[in-house]
Amino acid sequence: MRALAVIALIASGCATTEYQPQLVARGELTLRYQGGFEMWGGGRRVARGLGWSGLPEYVRCVPQASDQAQKAARDGTLSTALSITGGIFGVLPIGALIGFGVDYPDHVGIWLGTGVGMAVLGVVLAGFGRKLKNSANGHAVDALNYYNDAVGSLGATCDDLRYPAPAAPQAPPPEYPPPPQYPQQPQFPPPQYPQQPQYPPPQYPQQPPQPQYPPPQYPPPQ
Repeated sequence: MRALAVIALIASGCATTEYQPQLVARGELTLRYQGGFEMWGGGRRVARGLGWSGLPEYVRCVPQASDQAQKAARDGTLSTALSITGGIFGVLPIGALIGFGVDYPDHVGIWLGTGVGMAVLGVVLAGFGRKLKNSANGHAVDALNYYNDAVGSLGATCDDLRYPAPAAPQAPPPEYPPPPQYPQQPQFPPPQYPQQPQYPPPQYPQQPPQPQYPPPQYPPPQ
């Protein structure tokens, strides 16, 4: 779960969460995205990326969570500084191009080298800023998980460590008597029917033989 949350933090772009959990413990932290990552607890926003200020104070009573929250705030601040510096160095080469056009061809190498160097430095600083941004978000999620496991999901906060009483055990379901036992129906043998008498096949009298007549004799034609 934690790895999936970090991947979602790293890969997310401009988006807004559409649904907030409805069943949350009293001090439990939840993560949202409203143009930037936010952590909410107790019905209010506790911290917001990239700086995550306010998160170390909220989770201070859990050592692991406090350590991760401080790392998130540190990396977030460094990421912001490096990103701004990288952006500045990314814009400065435009001045080098202007100088290249004005001072051409006397100091071509100087202007080109300065412009390329500042552009490369800007890209490197921006890359480190991006890496620290991802690191800050990952530490923030770890702080949330440590805190919720130890305090938040149990219904307490670092400002009020009173845990709510556990819910009363539910009464066992009522026991019903077994179903009534009905006597079995008596088993009757199948009925025996008398056999039908066997009658011999009917004997019919034989017909007398038919008389045998000779064929007629005709005179030969004339």
